[in-house]
Amino acid sequence: MINRQLLTLTILLLAALLAGCTVAPMQPSGAMGGASTMATEAPLPEPEPGKLTIVDVRARPAPLAGGTGAVYFTVLNGLDSDVQLVSASSPAAHVVETHETVAENGVMKMIPLPEGYTVPAGEALALKPGGKHIMLIDLVEPLAPGDTVNLTVNFDNGESMELTVPVLDMQMTMPGNMQTPGMNHDQHDHEEDSDAKTEEHSHDQGESNMEHSHDAVDSALANAIKALPISAVHNIDEMLNDGKELAPTEAIAALDALLEQVNAFAWPAELETALAEIKLSAETLRSTIESGDLDAAKPLAAKLHDLLHGLEEMH
Repeated sequence: MINRQLLTLTILLLAALLAGCTVAPMQPSGAMGGASTMATEAPLPEPEPGKLTIVDVRARPAPLAGGTGAVYFTVLNGLDSDVQLVSASSPAAHVVETHETVAENGVMKMIPLPEGYTVPAGEALALKPGGKHIMLIDLVEPLAPGDTVNLTVNFDNGESMELTVPVLDMQMTMPGNMQTPGMNHDQHDHEEDSDAKTEEHSHDQGESNMEHSHDAVDSALANAIKALPISAVHNIDEMLNDGKELAPTEAIAALDALLEQVNAFAWPAELETALAEIKLSAETLRSTIESGDLDAAKPLAAKLHDLLHGLEEMH
């Protein structure tokens, strides 16, 4: 009976621990930026009546010039009417767009929203990892933790806000193996009906929390793919195949960063083949550029670019 009670207590403690798991984007060896905590979020702050304000401003790190970055914040609309965040600009990037990450047929995709975002009267709108965000495209220089980014945000009522955005080191902790050794739900002691009901409830709660864990892993995977320097590879492909001048040192640095990030993340088994091909393609392209044979590098760059976009489409 005592062993029975200890088993029940263990299950309940495991469920409680799983319920508290959080996921934020991975930052392996300072190479990857990502999103902030993906678990249960605090309620949004209340807008101040009569004012339009922006709070909780931050950007994720971006390791490469020519790559992409993202800015997040919360808009508080204390006005009597809806406002539309219509655009943003920054000297830190050549292109700044309003984007959103959405689930389409079970696949996470990042899409541009040219019309921007509506902020209803008296409500708050959160731009956050895995959702709406300001996308910085073709960065002028890398963004490291401790840096700041100047950003101008424009609304349809004529208001513009100048923001100084801190670049924050957003760490990611991936959920570990959730299986507990020695725990077998088929081996129940049915001597006490009350014990059985308690254990059944704990099992159901554990399954619910496991679903939460899988959702967290999916979000982390989407963030890891989004953090890859795909725009930098696009630039290499464009320069080589459109006859533009390529800076070999920058191209090699971009490929090194791609390989570092691919090697650092714990990719799921179903992506192992795709990632192996990406790694081989990136290594071959790197050595070809380093050798100075840019004609041979042209099809290699196009292939790597296509492989990375295929990875985006898969997740």
